Amino acid sequence: MKYCIFWLSILVLLIASCGRKKDEIQSGITQLLDSLLVTEHEFNRFNGTVVVGNNDSIIYSKALGIANRVWNIPLQPDHRFDICSINKSFVAALVLMAVEESRIALDDRLVDVLSAYGYNSMFGEQITIHQMLTHTSGLPDYDGVNDKLSANEFRSFKRLHFSNHEYANFISELKPVNQPGKQFYYSNFGYHLLIILLEEIYQLPFSQLLDEKICKPLSLKHTFSTDSNQDVNSNVAEAYNYDKQANVWYRNEFIDLTLGRRIFSSTLDLYKWGKAMGDNSLLSEKSRAIMQSNHLSGITESISYGYGWVVFDGKRTYKMGDLKIEKKYIIHGGNTEGFKSMLVNIERGEFIVAILMNTGNQTDEINLTQKIVQTLTNK
Repeated sequence: MKYCIFWLSILVLLIASCGRKKDEIQSGITQLLDSLLVTEHEFNRFNGTVVVGNNDSIIYSKALGIANRVWNIPLQPDHRFDICSINKSFVAALVLMAVEESRIALDDRLVDVLSAYGYNSMFGEQITIHQMLTHTSGLPDYDGVNDKLSANEFRSFKRLHFSNHEYANFISELKPVNQPGKQFYYSNFGYHLLIILLEEIYQLPFSQLLDEKICKPLSLKHTFSTDSNQDVNSNVAEAYNYDKQANVWYRNEFIDLTLGRRIFSSTLDLYKWGKAMGDNSLLSEKSRAIMQSNHLSGITESISYGYGWVVFDGKRTYKMGDLKIEKKYIIHGGNTEGFKSMLVNIERGEFIVAILMNTGNQTDEINLTQKIVQTLTNK
């Protein structure tokens, strides 16, 4: 009996020691991240919110800076930002859900799915859903529009308002950059068309699809999409760019939300979204494997892309999304009119990093993410 009590006491001491060690490590991480972000903010390189966590819990959260410079409203952890191109991971997930429900197949052709649309020109007949998800469709990006629409950083284009039919028709008339399956060419238009396909498949607006299929199941309480600039939503941060010569902050220019069905979210919700990429809470293991696999191995060796995610295998480095760590991770960021964003899931939830920023041209989002991740992974 005394022998059992002895070893039980040793076990209790070991558990307590491990707990203290874990607390000390977390406290050290918090101090290092605080020091990093405060310094970045003081040098005018960061204004936004950050959440860092793992599969178990959030280990760090911070909001620094101003949400609205007219009213001097400070940022709070629950402020929503335009998540920019992180929305591609949401779109890709919705497409994979439609595949799981047998509503669509990855090798379905764009021209077949949009056969009811009366577009003026013809999309490449061989363009598939898979190619649109992987940016190998040959569809152009914003640089494919004419000079008049591209002037002043595409201001005229961004102020156009399209119906789904009009937008599909507009994109159909743009010159392709290559034959489908031949080249990785990042195309926002490809993902905009995927949104139109989803609305056609489900006969529901994208905002409702996002809410019913992703936000409610994952309890993303700060995430929404809208196609109306007249909608007023609470706790949405304004975005700005800085003019160094005039020493003035300029509020972001108007963008018509129908172009890409903008998604707004908080870093807390993005942390939950990143966490869902490592478990079966939303997508099946098979779908996640397809989503997080490199589909460009036969096309290019410089970029690794899945469906809505840049993919790193821990062995090779690629020019897009390189955090300079030898670990497996998925990553995506974005930049839209003063908003910037970044979301990373390292080793299926060892660390999940969500960053949202609203001082566009002052922030190097990949450099900041590198600093945060290297702080976390530096033993």
